[in-house]
Amino acid sequence: MPPKKAKGKKGKKKKKKNDAELELEDKYKKTMDEIEALKDHLAVRKQYARRAQSATVDYRERMQHIEEELDIQKADQKMVNADMTRQYKTMQTEMGLRIHHLESELTRTRQRLAQTEADLKTTTEDRDRIQKDKDEQVTALNLRISQMERSYEGVLHDALNSLLEKLDLAMVNWEQSSNKIQSKNKQVLLEFGLNPLDI
Repeated sequence: MPPKKAKGKKGKKKKKKNDAELELEDKYKKTMDEIEALKDHLAVRKQYARRAQSATVDYRERMQHIEEELDIQKADQKMVNADMTRQYKTMQTEMGLRIHHLESELTRTRQRLAQTEADLKTTTEDRDRIQKDKDEQVTALNLRISQMERSYEGVLHDALNSLLEKLDLAMVNWEQSSNKIQSKNKQVLLEFGLNPLDI
């Protein structure tokens, strides 16, 4: 509460004093207002600081959680990489073995093919040779048959000619013999007084 004002001389002094007091009071009020403003500002700053600290703690916790997840992910990735490397090496080994097996099989197949081709060539040559021999034998046999046909034809002609000659001779002999018998029979019939033309 402000001090009371004095009257008269004292009033002037008091007026001067009051002005000083008013001025001081204004300064005091102003200072108090500034202090209040600073307190409010400080309270706001403290609130921001608390929020920032709380946010920092949250961020630290989140960061720690993220780092843990990252470590887990790195460990998982490391395991996956190791597993993939193992699978790749296994697959590479299996592919190498399969390639070796297929190359061996290809070599064996080529050898069998070469052997089969050689056998086929030999068989073809044998067949051609046998066919040629058979053709030569057939030709020789045909020639021989031809010769035999001509030979048998000659023999048959000779035999038939000989047979015809014999038949002709036998016919002549038979006719002569027949004529003799007929003459003899005529003679006998005439001796008996019979005419052979009547019979």
